[in-house]
Amino acid sequence: MKKTAAGWTVIDERHGVLSYKYAFNEQGATTNCFVARMGNGQLLVVSPPYRISADALKDLAAYGEVGALMANNGFHHLGLAEWRGHFPKARVFAPTDAFARIKKKNPGAPEPEALSGLKELLGADVTVTEAPATKCGESWTTAKIEGGYAWFGSDILINLPKVDGPLPMRLMFKLTKSGPGYRVFNLTMKFTVKDKKQVLTRLAEDLRKLPPTVVVPAHGDLLSQAGLAEETQQLLAPFIA
Repeated sequence: MKKTAAGWTVIDERHGVLSYKYAFNEQGATTNCFVARMGNGQLLVVSPPYRISADALKDLAAYGEVGALMANNGFHHLGLAEWRGHFPKARVFAPTDAFARIKKKNPGAPEPEALSGLKELLGADVTVTEAPATKCGESWTTAKIEGGYAWFGSDILINLPKVDGPLPMRLMFKLTKSGPGYRVFNLTMKFTVKDKKQVLTRLAEDLRKLPPTVVVPAHGDLLSQAGLAEETQQLLAPFIA
């Protein structure tokens, strides 16, 4: 996969599917943005990058006009106001269970629409699914690409090659089996979902329908290895048996 000069990873040039890693706090912790071209030709930007550079915006413009901004859950909202400023015509979306947290934590963010409003924009090649049984909203997004499907796994899946940070944080990751490596993000799901089994069961169903050849987790490295769909199902299996 090629990278643009400003750091976008181009997952599929023709379909306009990209990802972008960005820092979301002063300590340099990072998360990922996911972009897919919708059926109307405009771009859906999931987890809009905080403090995006002018060069990164210029690179993205080559793939289409930004038409929709989406907070994938109640935590990935920091870039909403900034991106709405850059793209005033873009509609803003979030899971309904995320509305209250976004309003409380980011009062400057535009008021989002429910994810159901995206259906008229997405077309046949892009899907957005609102997870059931959540505390502050959760979702996953897929986009058809050459040879399969790219998935944005949100804060349900994680792929950290190394867990950094202070000792208490590293211990929490270890105790919850949230890293290092490709894992179910058990630590964050304690705060985001009410019924993990129900959420992961629905996720597994969608994975069978649209087997991923690329997975972009909200945190960590993109995955594209052979057998990724089967590996992801194996991750979920212990939680839904």
